[in-house]
Amino acid sequence: MTKKIKLYHIFLLIGYCLVFIPFIYSIFYSMPANDDFAWAIEWWSKNRVVEMFHRINWNYNNSFGNSGIFAIAIQILFNPLYLFNNVGHSFGICMIIANVVIMIGILWAVRTIFKYMFQIENQLVLDVITFLVALLVTTSYYYSDVYNWWSGTPGYSGMMMMCMITCASILRYLADTSNKKRYICMIIVGMITCTSMMYCVAIGTFYVLFVFIENFKNRDSFKKKALPLILYIVSGVLMVIAPGNYTRMSNENSTGYSIVDAVSVTGHRIISRFTTTIQTKPWVLAIVLLIALIGLCQNSKKRQNLIIITLGTICLFVSAFSGLLLYVYGSAKTIDSEFTPRVYYVEDYMMFIGFAVIAYGIGVFIAQCVKQEIAFRYAIVVGLIIASVGCLNTYKGETYKQLIQYDIHEKALLIKVSWYFWDDILNEVITAEDGADVVIDRENVDWCQYSYYVSLDDIPRETLGEDAKYGNCNQCASKYYGVDSIIVNLY
Repeated sequence: MTKKIKLYHIFLLIGYCLVFIPFIYSIFYSMPANDDFAWAIEWWSKNRVVEMFHRINWNYNNSFGNSGIFAIAIQILFNPLYLFNNVGHSFGICMIIANVVIMIGILWAVRTIFKYMFQIENQLVLDVITFLVALLVTTSYYYSDVYNWWSGTPGYSGMMMMCMITCASILRYLADTSNKKRYICMIIVGMITCTSMMYCVAIGTFYVLFVFIENFKNRDSFKKKALPLILYIVSGVLMVIAPGNYTRMSNENSTGYSIVDAVSVTGHRIISRFTTTIQTKPWVLAIVLLIALIGLCQNSKKRQNLIIITLGTICLFVSAFSGLLLYVYGSAKTIDSEFTPRVYYVEDYMMFIGFAVIAYGIGVFIAQCVKQEIAFRYAIVVGLIIASVGCLNTYKGETYKQLIQYDIHEKALLIKVSWYFWDDILNEVITAEDGADVVIDRENVDWCQYSYYVSLDDIPRETLGEDAKYGNCNQCASKYYGVDSIIVNLY
């Protein structure tokens, strides 16, 4: 290995540390909340596998949602609260491990997608693009109910990882259609992904675009091509028709709310999110332009088709739209409603990664049209100009204060204080006598977007009966800790 390569790896390692160490810090101070208590209770059995199957069955028929059955299985089997009883920072450490595995999976998939979609053989290019995508997805927004909340992790970031791995698997299969292992792998990971309704459309459109349209000339039989898509559809339809979906929707205040209303609200939110990102986070556009510049400089052995790029852009918007639409319609959201961060996670990750791919494709397409790659030395100069302008705009408008890594550093003490605040409350519940009615009064700490709070509140609720299989955070926490009720008054 040459000194140049060693130096490049050192710079890349430093870059990843600067990006992810703040996340590790904030996730370390994670705490159990809401459904974490519900999934840690032994409602049916002390055997976790038996409990898992009962929970899947009950949720499917009584209170289902976007996450799907695979995510529920992971939520039950590996719940940190159940495994370690929230001892010390065990919950946060488990969340760090889960998030690291998921991010590695997503970035591996991104690297694989670029490698096979554009036939990139230069490892340096793949490394740089992967790092730039990591910057895109981590510097603009923080999703506390994905990164810090166990119940949100498998269904959202976990299934996003599966979605990206499925796309990568499809492209790997197309590179060697005679490989049975790749074919089977593509089917299995795709079916798992489609158990989450948020990602069904993304997988279906990606498969149709690259298998039936771009690679329509490959010699596989139509039956072989169609089988994975049919299985994806079956997997998704089984989730859509779950009786628990409609039971859950009936509990929402959705009288007079139609799919037309949901489409309107979803469209408004996506456009609003897009324009806000461009206007307030100038580094995003700079990173996308850098990726396009790499495409201009690197070119590709694979001929790029403007029609495929255009269709891919449409598929991207449709996928992001469908992922958000399910939440909007199911919860009867209006233009002014509050949206949970984890739903934006799905849309944002799809858009950031998707635009990175499209930007590179456009760069390659332009290079192929003019039949000339940009010389490396010129690309470096242009890249430095783009980066400098982006940094200048970020500094001049003080938008650097919105960088997630910077903001976590600024709120480091509040993140820590928030954890100790709620840990003290939970310790008081733990020390209470069995069957007690616990009432806790506290002066609240300031809100922080990097903490997902335990969510115990001051609303009196009935104690869960023997036949109950689910409840509110106060009710499930009470059952988990063996007290009759919990009320937390914050002032």
